Amino acid sequence: MKLRAALLLALATIGLVVVISPAQPAWACSCAYSDGPEQDAHAQRIVLGTVAQVTNESIRLVVDSVEKGDVAIGETLGLRVSRSEASCGYQFEAGHRYRVNVYNGATGLCTGVAPAPPAVSAPPSAEPAAVSPVVAEPAADRTSPSWWPVAGAMLVVLAAAIGIAALRRRRAAAR
Repeated sequence: MKLRAALLLALATIGLVVVISPAQPAWACSCAYSDGPEQDAHAQRIVLGTVAQVTNESIRLVVDSVEKGDVAIGETLGLRVSRSEASCGYQFEAGHRYRVNVYNGATGLCTGVAPAPPAVSAPPSAEPAAVSPVVAEPAADRTSPSWWPVAGAMLVVLAAAIGIAALRRRRAAAR
């Protein structure tokens, strides 16, 4: 009986530690579609454009040409994207041109992104379109706090104290 109670107490303690400890991010990119034609077929929009703004979670892309979809040339698209290639994102740079596949308002390695050559310069009589690259400040570090081992240790101590108290009561009751 004592062994069963101790085992249940240990399992409950381990369960509490697992529940309160934060999950660490998984760093793996595995795409459902291979590069090229398969990604193009699943894309809702395919555009060639210049990145005007980059943040940690999105880009603003000025459309230069449209291969697929209902986008106007000169329109600015706001697209969700991760900055980490490990999580299927892409490291866009403001002022650079890219061929971008868009699916549900997002882009990345799995939807299809490729650098594009610079735009052909406009004839001297035409006024060039101004694109001012703006790079947002990096967001605060969102790593998990390091308090969870302390909380886990506190739970273990608490569980041990409860177990000791329960054993003392049983021994006192048996006398």
